[in-house]
Amino acid sequence: MKRRFAVLSVLGLILSAMGTATVLAQPSPKTLGRIAEMMTEADLNGDGKTSRAEFNQHRAQMFARLDRNSDGVISEGDRPRIPIARRKFDPAFERVTSIFDRNDDGRVTLDEWNKTDPDVFGMLDRNDDGMVARSELPTAR
Repeated sequence: MKRRFAVLSVLGLILSAMGTATVLAQPSPKTLGRIAEMMTEADLNGDGKTSRAEFNQHRAQMFARLDRNSDGVISEGDRPRIPIARRKFDPAFERVTSIFDRNDDGRVTLDEWNKTDPDVFGMLDRNDDGMVARSELPTAR
């Protein structure tokens, strides 16, 4: 349960950072930490670099965790029954739908989830080698 809401928190802050490309140029130290944390979590083989394939796999795992009822859609149906869990889920759900719900139906399909703009991975891969090394992650100034 704690892991799911940690994912929601990280996702919410990353989604906030994705709002515009300029946010990545001047993000808060907290946002920088969350971006670095997500990219580190996405390093599935532990080599200190995250490939686009690892990043995409990590995003797919995040979608699966948010899609609590496994119906292929992040929707109100995924809302927890426990009130304290709802208080954490609801703001993250609103952020997710505000960014990914392209047809404004209150649901996020896997297709909508996979069509992100801007491409965060591409922005972080400063040398265009298809990998994001820890040295390429933004740091607090």
